[in-house]
Amino acid sequence: MRAFLLRSLLLAVPAASALAQAPALQMNVVYVCADGQSFKVFSCNSTNGACDYQNYKNGQAFQRGEALRAQLVALLPSKCHAQTPAEAQANPHRGEIPPPASPFKGRAGAGGNGSGAPPAASVQTGPGGFKVGDSVRVLTSGWQDATVLQVRGNTYFVRLDNGIEISKSWPFEVRRQGKLTAQDHAMGQWDLHEKVQVLVNGRWMEGEIVGQSLNRYTVQLPGEKTTALDGDRTVDTGAENLRPSTAAPPSARPAGQAPKTGLTACPAKYDGRWEHVSGMAGMTVVFRSGKVTVTEGLGGPMEFECWTGSGHIVMFKAGSFTPFSYGFDINNDGTLQTPLGAIKRMGN
Repeated sequence: MRAFLLRSLLLAVPAASALAQAPALQMNVVYVCADGQSFKVFSCNSTNGACDYQNYKNGQAFQRGEALRAQLVALLPSKCHAQTPAEAQANPHRGEIPPPASPFKGRAGAGGNGSGAPPAASVQTGPGGFKVGDSVRVLTSGWQDATVLQVRGNTYFVRLDNGIEISKSWPFEVRRQGKLTAQDHAMGQWDLHEKVQVLVNGRWMEGEIVGQSLNRYTVQLPGEKTTALDGDRTVDTGAENLRPSTAAPPSARPAGQAPKTGLTACPAKYDGRWEHVSGMAGMTVVFRSGKVTVTEGLGGPMEFECWTGSGHIVMFKAGSFTPFSYGFDINNDGTLQTPLGAIKRMGN
């Protein structure tokens, strides 16, 4: 298992130097780390270096599984230290999660039935509530659909739709199909475009998830640029700094109602297919009956309502009051100025 503790702490530890300087790893000793995280090692295999260990969040048992001895030693002493008697008295650690059952082979001739599924007596429910045969999403070159073949503690062995079989750890590489639940959010799972609050410089701010790398998320913030944030108003942060948005959902705009005062529906004179004036590929824009469809490069078509005002063409999603990230300027020669250059009507 590659648990949250290792993912968040190992990023900043040069393994070679840490191994050279770190003290020996002690068994059944609580190691205290940053941000309320800690862990305890029960045993290590001298042959393959795998250790049975458990981590804690704020003193409560959280996950149990396997990690390499080298990974755990790399945390010492720069990121974690053996708990002192005073720390143990002030913050006693509670709970012990039973060790995961030995994984079944799932193959003929190796204790399985040859189908890739475990014997009936071995079927178990893993973290997140998934069991063998369930459909899940796993993080590998983006989120892909997969079927659970085996439950191995906090790790799932799955088969992708293309037939590839791979192990993925929960909670950051395995999640349910469909909409995430409050319990999923509590475990640090968030989907793209979910509305959240993010902790920035000690203040909770509204935002939207626009990217993910394991337990790290990129959050887009509204408003103008500030010195505390990146120029594009994005924040890269850990799942522990996210919580559900408390903002009221935006009201829907009735069909045909102008999203802003002074805007009118695009007239029929724009109807047709527009492309770059030089004939170069890159953007195709099609106007039809007050709507516009934009196709950029290898991306799929994006459909918007089309509105004009003050020499500009502005695009809105149906029902939205928020304009698309860019619009078109209306040039004096009848062309339209886009982020990729001028376009003109090429056909109907």
